Amino acid sequence: MDLTNWLSTPIVTIDFRENYGKELLVASDGSQPQFELVPKCLANGFGEECVVQFGLRFEKGRMLPNWTELLLSPLGRIAVPPLDRKLPPWSPDKEPEYAAALDPLIAALSRADTSLERLEAQLPLFIDHSPESKRGLTIDRVRMVYLENAVGGDNPNLVVVVLSYLDGYRIKQNGAGSGPPKPR
Repeated sequence: MDLTNWLSTPIVTIDFRENYGKELLVASDGSQPQFELVPKCLANGFGEECVVQFGLRFEKGRMLPNWTELLLSPLGRIAVPPLDRKLPPWSPDKEPEYAAALDPLIAALSRADTSLERLEAQLPLFIDHSPESKRGLTIDRVRMVYLENAVGGDNPNLVVVVLSYLDGYRIKQNGAGSGPPKPR
């Protein structure tokens, strides 16, 4: 898996959010959600430093606190297919267009057996829907893909973040979001 795009544009600002993404891809201080991917390296068998995971760094309040300890691992062997058409630059009135264009990719990333190239982590959370959900730990999968030239305009690249149920208390909690990546 080529990690060049993730390394060259590690800052992701979330614009579009749907379903449970509206609850998990939020800034607790009311600002726009944003994080930076921080590479974690290990030496391979030839002594070369290789990126094996990404941690997250963000200003206090720019993401929910449970995102702090995530380690996203590069997984998958099939390149992410391009979108059928380029999306317009993001604005809230374009939400239906983003939802329609991203739905097939979101569905593919939500499958337990997906082979798409992605960054993936497990997100621990407590869901505030019932007394049982407030006590019972839930684990969601966080999967991210990088789409080159997916958007018309100044920043043509897009990162799509998909949240899906893995284990624990279950409600309809799948969700997604996306936003443009940018350099440091």
